Amino acid sequence: MLLVVGLLCGGLVSLLLLNTVLARDSFELSKLRADINLSHQQKEELEHTNMLLEMPAAVADKGSLQGLDPDWNKLLPLIPGHPTSRTASDGQTLAGQEPVPGTGR
Repeated sequence: MLLVVGLLCGGLVSLLLLNTVLARDSFELSKLRADINLSHQQKEELEHTNMLLEMPAAVADKGSLQGLDPDWNKLLPLIPGHPTSRTASDGQTLAGQEPVPGTGR
């Protein structure tokens, strides 16, 4: 009888210890997930800030602060049929896409 009660008590204690370890790991997992979400938010904010700094107006402002101004005398005309004018997409494909041979695209 004492042996059975001892085994039951030992099993109960081991289950309590196992449950405690799993609960601690669960708290650590939730903390790590919160840290990952915070890191993703910070990354998105940095990407947004970087995109704002790469916009043409921001680049022009930074250039003018460094003494770089556009040379308006070297602009090429955008007149159809003019030898120096062409559309921006002539001979180019979208970023990350390869032209398909034989389709003209």
